[in-house]
Order: sequence, then structure tokens, then C-alpha cells
Amino acid sequence: MKRIASSGAKPPAAFLSTIALTLLGTILSLTPTNVGAQGCVASRGSGSTSCAMPGHMGDAMTTPSGWEATVGYRWLNSDRHFIGDREQTQRQAEGSQVINDSHFTDIGITYHINPRFSLSAALPFVINDRSQVVRSNDVARTILGRFATQSAGIGDVRLEANAWILDPATHMKGNINLGLGLLIPTGQKDARDTFQVYSAAAHQVVAADRTVDQSIQPGGGGWGVILDLYAYQEILPRLNAYVNASYTITPEEMNGVPTYRSNPFEAIMSVGDSYMGRAGFDYVLWPKHNLTLSLGGRIDGVPVYDVIGGSNGFRRPGYSISIEPGVSVSVNSWSFNLSTPVAVYRNRETSVPDMQQQAATGTPQHGDAAFTDFSVLFSVRKSF
Repeated sequence: MKRIASSGAKPPAAFLSTIALTLLGTILSLTPTNVGAQGCVASRGSGSTSCAMPGHMGDAMTTPSGWEATVGYRWLNSDRHFIGDREQTQRQAEGSQVINDSHFTDIGITYHINPRFSLSAALPFVINDRSQVVRSNDVARTILGRFATQSAGIGDVRLEANAWILDPATHMKGNINLGLGLLIPTGQKDARDTFQVYSAAAHQVVAADRTVDQSIQPGGGGWGVILDLYAYQEILPRLNAYVNASYTITPEEMNGVPTYRSNPFEAIMSVGDSYMGRAGFDYVLWPKHNLTLSLGGRIDGVPVYDVIGGSNGFRRPGYSISIEPGVSVSVNSWSFNLSTPVAVYRNRETSVPDMQQQAATGTPQHGDAAFTDFSVLFSVRKSF
């Protein structure tokens, strides 16, 4: 397939500066968090800061007063399109699939007031590349080529307070941690790049400066409240069950950023809630270094309707369910965690604009979204 030259293929200055900042952050080892997102279903909720823990952490639960720094990294590549839970296999067959390649790095720090209470701050950096096709306006919608758009920069900052319900010093076999946080819209919500579009008047492909797709915008454009929960319970010696959940509430309905989409109800980007849930088991293979193997289920998604505020504007609601194997290890004051969620079910739900368009035209509407097969999450944590 012909690749059409685009300025989106050349990294902007912000792109290069972000790489430098990300590398610097990695060297300094500064943050906690996992970033939720599944391709075109843009889920920017953190999944938590200090509460995003891989299974049962053993002696790490009795962290004394002091500072802790973490770097969290997540990578995903999405190119499989779904309408509902039905895969649109024709997209890959004809080479028209949208391909998102995203890198998320969180740089942050946690202060443990005492073993029971902590405060966290996380600053995310994002690098995104989106490849898509340009079509003619003939009946066959002939594919004329492929082009890329990019975005990079600081994401939305998260501040959070966490507390163990029970004293972790005396409840090593089971406990519950609750978190309450604030999502600050520091990320750019209206990043722009050059698109290749077909001009009916000129009968050719022309360049157009537009805002990039919602799925690769560094920021969501709205304030949010983060609710986190983490719990674990020992079942047998070294064998534990865990539950981890997060929900980000965004009261604002839309962020004022245009989408350039044909559906008038999708003209402006929505500011949507997001959620993440994990549950499973882990086994402490080597207690001396807390070498732990884990296996569980995971769900990441964006709801059709927000808990607070309206749900109008463009969003791709939906969710993916994954099997998540993982491994973690602690060496002195350092902790490392690696997990690779593998998707087993994906569902792009009907959005509010889909429903509005169907009511206005009488024609069934159900947009699609591209999902990832798997993602890679890695974090390094240092206690001081």
C-alpha cells in the first residue's frame, strides 16, 4: 500500500524533548502507577498510584515512614477492530486497520507518613503514533494510501492519599487499602498534526492541520476524582488472593476540542470516566527476596455513561478483559514488577452519539474501536 508523506511522520521538537525527559526520569527512578488504556478505547485513569500493587507484597506492607520513588512504564500496540464483541476481520484483510502504538512512562514519588498512611504524586509522559488510511469519496471508498500522526508530552498529573484499613504491622495475612486522588488536566487535550485527506474539489489528497484522534491526546481535558481499592488475603502459606480496582470520575462532559467527524453528535470530544479491575492469586516463590509469581484477570474500560455529569460528545466506550501473568522481586530497597495482560475478550459498546444518530436518522449506528492483543507493564520502585 502506498504511504503518503506526512509531517506526522517526523517527530516534532516536543517529541524529542519528551524522550529526553522520559530517559531522565528513568535514571532518577521517580514514580508509581500503571496507566490504563486499550488502543482506541482511551482510558487515561491511572489504575492508582501507590495502590497499584502486584498481588500480596509481604513485608513490603510494613513500609516505615519515609520516601519511596517509582518509575512505571506501559507499552501497547492496537490494530484489531471490534464492533460490540465482533471482530471486524475485513479491516486487516484489506489493510485499512488503524494502528496505535503508545508508550506511557509515569514519574512519581510517595511519602509514607507512617506504615499506614501515604501521599503520592505522579507525572506521566506519553509518546503516541497513529497510522491510518486515506480513502477517496467514490462508492467503493478506495484506499489511496496510509499516513501517520503523532503526539507526545506530559499527561494528566495525579495526586493521591492512601490508607490501610487495618494496622499492617499486625495484619500481615490480609488487609485493605483505600485511595482517594485528584486527576489534574495538565496534559494537552488538543494536540495537532498534519492529516492527509481527500479533497473532492481538487480530486486529490491534500494536507490538513487537525487535532489528533482522542485516543492519542496526551490529556483528557478535564478534572477527575480517583477512587482506588486494593485488598489481599492469605489462603495458604505463600499463596495469596488479591483484588485491585480503580475508577476515575470526570464531572465535565466535553472538553471543547473538535473531532472533524461526520456524525454531528461526535463533533466535540467527550471527557469520559474510566475504570480498571484486577483479581487473582500469587505465590511467593522465594521469601528472602519476595520473588512472587502472579496470575489473574484484568478489565480496563471506558463506560457509556459517566457517574457524574453528562455523557455527550465523542468517545469510544468499551472494555477489554485480559489474563494477566506477572512476576515481582525485591532486592534490598529495590522492587521490580513485570506483567503482560493478554486480551481474551473485547467489546466496543454503543456510545451516546451512536444512540443519538440512530434516533435522528432511524439507521442503526454502532461505532468501532481498535484493541490491543497484549500490553507490557514494568515498574521499578526504590525506598529511601
